[in-house]
Amino acid sequence: MSFSTPPIDLSVHHAPGAASDRFALAVTKLLRWCADTFFAKRYGHRAIVLETVAAVPGMVGATLTHLRCLRRMENDKGWIRTLMEEAENERMHLMTFIEVAQPTLFERVVILTVQWVFYLGFSLLYLISPRTAHRLVGYFEEEAVVSYTLYLAEIDAGRVANIPAPAIARQYWGLPPSATLRDVVLAVRADEAHHRDVNHSLAAELGGASPASNPSPYPWHASTTELTPPEAGPYRVTVDFTQDNLPAALQKEHNTAKDVWGVIRVKEGSLRLTHLDTGKVELLDAQTPGYVTPLSPHFVQPVGAVKVCIEFYDHDPRRN
Repeated sequence: MSFSTPPIDLSVHHAPGAASDRFALAVTKLLRWCADTFFAKRYGHRAIVLETVAAVPGMVGATLTHLRCLRRMENDKGWIRTLMEEAENERMHLMTFIEVAQPTLFERVVILTVQWVFYLGFSLLYLISPRTAHRLVGYFEEEAVVSYTLYLAEIDAGRVANIPAPAIARQYWGLPPSATLRDVVLAVRADEAHHRDVNHSLAAELGGASPASNPSPYPWHASTTELTPPEAGPYRVTVDFTQDNLPAALQKEHNTAKDVWGVIRVKEGSLRLTHLDTGKVELLDAQTPGYVTPLSPHFVQPVGAVKVCIEFYDHDPRRN
């Protein structure tokens, strides 16, 4: 069984415009040179150190955005949850690669040092200019896509053993039992590409661009970050998924957050929805949507060919 990731564009590069963009790109290239010099082609060890750093921006951004929204008493347009999910996703990358390449004592010391320096520096940058901070992360993720592409080349050339995928990776991405390291790297690279797009998108929005013209965040997030008035409809709608790119996260146990309702809309074919708290199993089609209440654990499974999207509400959509 082969593993397929959501379609991604490996060639995406944001051409720097403002001086802040050029600063972010210069910092990224400097850190890239340091990583290449220190790790060379030891991509497993590189991933361990870099993923400990990569999980910092999402949490810093979410925390400071949360505090800003509290001070200003304004809505976050869905970005707090998006950034927290980014941080969690990067942490799972780390937990996976720890199983692949055990870090040495020296690398653990490097991790402690680099993480604290980066945390303090990035927090200061975010306080000064959130736009520059997100542009910096966008460039970081561009380089991450390049690194994981080179990692794949090493695996394909036989210079890195294509070992079985760790159990934690199979569970997190919903990989088959036969999955290998190559499948893991493909999944991680797809994640990094979406981190790239969401951070460039937010940087553009903070720079004054219309949210609708920006790249979409993760494929299971909204194609727009604007909220609609309460009771009027969904505040977030995903892109259409098929059986080939339905995110693995949706096919394993998960739940919406507090005060978030979901409606699963099948446009073509059929989809099986399992509610784990009640044991109820529903077969969804174009005439039968699936309703998910806040914090309710569930998962979905495609039944053959399918096209589906998911709507998110801040109220019970059955009241509309």
